[in-house]
Amino acid sequence: MAKDYYVARDAYKLEDLAAKKYQFYSQQAVDPQVKNLFNQISQVQQKTAQEFQQMMNKFPQ
Repeated sequence: MAKDYYVARDAYKLEDLAAKKYQFYSQQAVDPQVKNLFNQISQVQQKTAQEFQQMMNKFPQ
């Protein structure tokens, strides 16, 4: 059970970092289509990170 927690935690960290990177890229982009694409990707990454965080909350500490 503890191993599953750590796997979920690591996945959460990776997804959260990816979301932050894509948000940064979105802010730096000049082309509106590129800005929108990076923003959409960031939102998907944030949603996935939240799902991993919810999984982590299910494990006893």
